[in-house]
Amino acid sequence: MSRTPRPRPAGHEALRRPSAGFAAALAVVITAALTACGSPSDEPRFLGAERVTVATHNDLPGISYSENYDRSGVDYLLFKRVKEELGVRFSEPVDVSSGDRIAQLEGGTADMVIASFSITPERMRKIDFVGPYFKTRQGFLVGSGGWDITKIEDLRGKRVCTWDGTTSQEALGNLKGMGVVVQVLDDASDCIDALVDGQVAAVSTDQAILYGFAHQHAAESLRVLPGLTIGAPQLYGIGLPKGHREDCRKLAGWLKEFVGTSEWTGDIATSLPELPLADPGWVSTHKPSDASIDARSCRDKPSP
Repeated sequence: MSRTPRPRPAGHEALRRPSAGFAAALAVVITAALTACGSPSDEPRFLGAERVTVATHNDLPGISYSENYDRSGVDYLLFKRVKEELGVRFSEPVDVSSGDRIAQLEGGTADMVIASFSITPERMRKIDFVGPYFKTRQGFLVGSGGWDITKIEDLRGKRVCTWDGTTSQEALGNLKGMGVVVQVLDDASDCIDALVDGQVAAVSTDQAILYGFAHQHAAESLRVLPGLTIGAPQLYGIGLPKGHREDCRKLAGWLKEFVGTSEWTGDIATSLPELPLADPGWVSTHKPSDASIDARSCRDKPSP
């Protein structure tokens, strides 16, 4: 005997289990929606990075110095100001040597370099700069036995130390014709040790850096010769990789405002206390103008 089919309840079709294909498609849509809500790509970026890595020196007291994981100096304070201004995530600073600054930017190890980085036309062709944020001149640091050195001629026949990868090397090379013996070592600490030990008569690099060492080594009577400088002014800039001009100009606009504030003055005076003592008019000497920043920021060569 045939069985009469039982009538289906209303709405039966709506209770049917979805097909495997429909379920898979629905899962993709839901996953995409959840990912979009919490995706790291929604985080603010700078220089194309969600987390910006800044390279700094670790061996220049007063400029960028690290001891027992405690950092200090002009460049470190600038790093903190930039980090606060941009509002993006930053890693802890990574160390860089003078000779490796451009390589770290070009190789992607660092997104930004704040490391007493002098702006030069040659470097501007390879990377972008924001700055200058500080001006200085190349000078000379002498020890307790250097009281007879007051002018360049007094260095004739004497050994003067600088380190590799800096613009100081070139300026010192011009003194070889005067009988100055130039010694190039690996890094700053090597030169300072050689000066303290009496192996060299002087150390030569940017005066700002030398004032930091003079303060650190006051017990060894190291002192900067304030009136003795060589070469062109050194203009410190923030190094960036090429290809991010919009972000570069954003940072340059902020820097012009910052350099004109009392915070800039305070950061320099706190980090380099020997500088105001040696030069009461140091602000006018070392503060860059807006025009100088405009002429060198985010360009392939300096503006006329």
